[in-house]
Amino acid sequence: MSTSKSTISLASPYKRSSVKGVALNVFTLPERAWGVLVMWQHRLTLRQALTRMEPYLLDDMGISPEDAAREAAKPFWKA
Repeated sequence: MSTSKSTISLASPYKRSSVKGVALNVFTLPERAWGVLVMWQHRLTLRQALTRMEPYLLDDMGISPEDAAREAAKPFWKA
C-alpha cells in the first residue's frame, strides 16, 4: 500500500511581481488623476480665451470665428 503525503503551502497564491504591479498602480492612480484634472483645466482656460479673442487675432492664427465658437462650445472633457 502506498501512502502519499500532501503538503500545505503557506505561500501566497499571488506572485510577487503581480502584487508589486498592483501596489504600483495604487500609488500612480492619484498622480494620473491629477494629470487629467490639470489637462481639463487647461482645455477650459484655452476655450474661454477663444471666446474673448478679437476676430483679427483669430485670423492671424488661421482660425475662423465659427471654428473658434465651435471649439469653445465643446465640453472641457472632450478633446
